[in-house]
Amino acid sequence: MPSLRQCTALFLLPSAFFGYALYANSTLLMNAASPAAQASERKDLSLSYVIDGEATRDLDSLYKNELPHRAASVGLFGNARYALLGAGRKGVIVGQDGWFFTAEEFKTVSTKDIDDAADRVASIKRDLETRGIGLVLAPLPAKSDLYAEEVPSFVRSSAMADAYSAFSAALEQRGIAVADTRAAMLTAKPFGEVFLKSDTHWSPAGAKAAAEAIQSSLQKNGVTLPSQELTAQWQTPVSLWGDLTKFVTSPDYAPTVGLSEESVPIYRTAVNTDASGGDIFGDDASVPVMLVGTSYSANENWSFADFLRQSLRADVVNVAKEGLGPGVPMMDLLAGSALDETAPTVVVWEFPVRYLGTKTLWKREGDAKAEGGNV
Repeated sequence: MPSLRQCTALFLLPSAFFGYALYANSTLLMNAASPAAQASERKDLSLSYVIDGEATRDLDSLYKNELPHRAASVGLFGNARYALLGAGRKGVIVGQDGWFFTAEEFKTVSTKDIDDAADRVASIKRDLETRGIGLVLAPLPAKSDLYAEEVPSFVRSSAMADAYSAFSAALEQRGIAVADTRAAMLTAKPFGEVFLKSDTHWSPAGAKAAAEAIQSSLQKNGVTLPSQELTAQWQTPVSLWGDLTKFVTSPDYAPTVGLSEESVPIYRTAVNTDASGGDIFGDDASVPVMLVGTSYSANENWSFADFLRQSLRADVVNVAKEGLGPGVPMMDLLAGSALDETAPTVVVWEFPVRYLGTKTLWKREGDAKAEGGNV
């Protein structure tokens, strides 16, 4: 039986929405027909104006450009939905105690999708080997997996944990070195949050744990890198709104429902070239490790490349890209000249498992090139 809060919300939200819609639409149309409007833009509010569909087209254009109180309405309706229903817009799953999750993490990945991805990674491994470069793949667990206790019970499942295990096993069966970042992050979890509460990304603590897992994998697989001397320091934390907050309300209105910015500590490392020697790897352009992947690596706020540099005691060149998933940056890397110019000993590939099975895993959205086939 619905609670009093739910019943109130079901009545108030639609009433407020339709009331505001009536006010906004009438305001937009009256403004369009007012004497103050430019002659070329002034509208005759006749019956034919409505019947012919011109009014609908004008409203659509006006919504995008001139809707009265647009920013305020987004924030206020978002606040009401979150406060009364504990929900956000499509694309976000609202969990317990301010934890938000992307809806992309609540899917089942088929065995075929996992095998297809593992086959593609194996092909890429062979390509890198012909260039004398090793590969270690770091599958990243889903936030909804590591913080399942914060996920609403009606959507909670083991699908992402199963996908991580199956993908890791498929990779290892094909002779690919795999870093167990999930185990490392679970071990680090009691000592600090390994994902940001209101963002899709990991915290610096999660990034550090993953970097240590990669170091362990390289050691296990007999990959040795010349040790370099580093300098490292913590910097002033940055404050930012989690990317999932915008699916709940606007930042201007978020504090009124108890939401706040994330405080992210920044860690920076650099190779001490004076101590290590500029030609230790044969030439000044050579760097032992190349990092490719998604925004988990590309966004410097998470400090992943810095933690990786520290864990490996070796320099890292970061060619990860934001907004393209894990596959496209690797395709770009293989097609470009960076591998030849940098001549890394090993490529570290950061690969969130929530991208498995997506249509744009290996190609940009809208790209007409075939998705299948070997590299």
